[in-house]
Amino acid sequence: MLTISTFNIQNDYFKYSKEKTDIIYKYLRKNDIDILGLQEVYRTLDRDLNDYLCMKNYNCVGGYRLHFRYLFKRFNEKNPIITKKNIISYKTYYLPFLPSITKRILTKVEIEDKNRIISIYNTHLEVRNLFVKKRQLKRILKIISKDKNPIILMGDFNLKTNKELFLDFISKLELLNIKHIDILDKTLKSSKYHRAIDHIFISEDFTLLEKKIVKDIPISDHYPVIIKVKDKH
Repeated sequence: MLTISTFNIQNDYFKYSKEKTDIIYKYLRKNDIDILGLQEVYRTLDRDLNDYLCMKNYNCVGGYRLHFRYLFKRFNEKNPIITKKNIISYKTYYLPFLPSITKRILTKVEIEDKNRIISIYNTHLEVRNLFVKKRQLKRILKIISKDKNPIILMGDFNLKTNKELFLDFISKLELLNIKHIDILDKTLKSSKYHRAIDHIFISEDFTLLEKKIVKDIPISDHYPVIIKVKDKH
């Protein structure tokens, strides 16, 4: 069984304290999470997370939006994947972003579990511009379509399931035997609607056992999503 979570931890750069790192670690341990995808991780938090989690035998990998990590520290985020599983490789893909000014990325990690390789993807898409979102989703589909491993895709897509663009993306992933996990509640705390914008997809290699939104984490404007899956292999 694998426990998987996606969590936009909110870029609170100017309010950051190391307590946030401790809360993330406690969240990992309390829920026995095998794979955690984070979004909006800025350099200070990333540094502390790496120092803290390495002592606890976790790996925290992924690249930044900008190649030069010390530039624009407030906005140069990453979408790391945290796991105790054996990491075979990882890569950062740069998604289309113009005419938006904010670069967006897709983090890929290959892990070894039960003697086979699983591909984990984590992303955070454009907030407002639908044209840019469409190009980003198209790029993600192109990358995933070439992947022969079992797949887990997660992240903050900034899209609800009532949006035609996202429904089309779900349909195209289903053609690749990758299904969307329906989360029937909001994941952005301020939302007026009970629809998620943080999502997880799993390939047909997995059976869904459990899904939930965690609402007792105070460090973000998002709620984390957790699923438990069983490998059919």
